[in-house]
Amino acid sequence: MIDPMANLDAPTAPAAAADEKDVVDVNTLRYNAQNIDRIRSVMGMASGCVAGICGMTGWKGLVCFVILHVLVLTLIWGLKMNFQLYSYTRQSAWSYFTANMQQSGLSFTLFWTLFYGLVYLY
Repeated sequence: MIDPMANLDAPTAPAAAADEKDVVDVNTLRYNAQNIDRIRSVMGMASGCVAGICGMTGWKGLVCFVILHVLVLTLIWGLKMNFQLYSYTRQSAWSYFTANMQQSGLSFTLFWTLFYGLVYLY
């Protein structure tokens, strides 16, 4: 027996945007975040090597780091994520570009000074 008060024969209205919920796989988000962090770390080391070998000192080295950091993250965003950042990381563009900047900067500084010292001082 069908309950007449349930109004089952009425046409259904489309769900409002506020009622929709995203299905998120936490393990996939964690995996993506780990891969992006790994790429950032390697990018910091590689850009430090480039800046050290090229003999950049002072602000030139810092500008090299910032340019390479933004370039690599933009390439990942465009080529791997097809500019759909929220689908892969649940981050805003600002937090995507500035996350772990300190760790990358420290790796950059370490390799920058190491390679500058190896090439130009020894």
